[in-house]
Amino acid sequence: MKILPLIAALAMACNAWAQGTSEAIPDYTQSAIAPVSSTAGWTFETTTNLLVLDLGCFTNVFLGNPSLTDVEVGLWAPDRSLLASTIISQNTSTAFDHALYGAITPVLLSPGQIYHIGVFGLPSGNLFLDAAIAGDFSSTPDISVRGTALAAAGFAFPGEIQPLDGAIYAGPNFRYQEGVPEPSSALLLCLGGWLLLARRGNQRL
Repeated sequence: MKILPLIAALAMACNAWAQGTSEAIPDYTQSAIAPVSSTAGWTFETTTNLLVLDLGCFTNVFLGNPSLTDVEVGLWAPDRSLLASTIISQNTSTAFDHALYGAITPVLLSPGQIYHIGVFGLPSGNLFLDAAIAGDFSSTPDISVRGTALAAAGFAFPGEIQPLDGAIYAGPNFRYQEGVPEPSSALLLCLGGWLLLARRGNQRL
């Protein structure tokens, strides 16, 4: 098989696989203002396999904190391990609807696990965040919001402090791809194809 047709086929497969992104929480109605000094956000479960492509925060985080220029957003697994993080800058991050996003190495989430997502204001952590309760925000059908998450200090795992009440610190958000196959066979196809190309390239040197 020639290299150029293989490259084209792989590009089409990977591009199709990466389409159809959605925001976890498309929008919300402000309920109250809450001061925080550590990582704050919310916990959730997925109803299907999801591939998280971007982490972000609502633009209201910057509007409510005029002197703020950067925040760090993190996504944690149930065992408290950090799955991904990124720095969101007011002037350089990608805007989409009501949030700013930064790309991450894609992370696959599975049903039956409780994930934690939080935002931390740089450098001190002091933020005023909107707080919203169930009914004041809408989440996609692919996720089920559990409750508020807050760390003890710094940029760290935000523990669930009010489980199953649907309340959130409306700071962090994420974008994901819908309908990820099990066990993400499209990803394996892309990676395998690119490795094959790299091997052939090395053989020609």
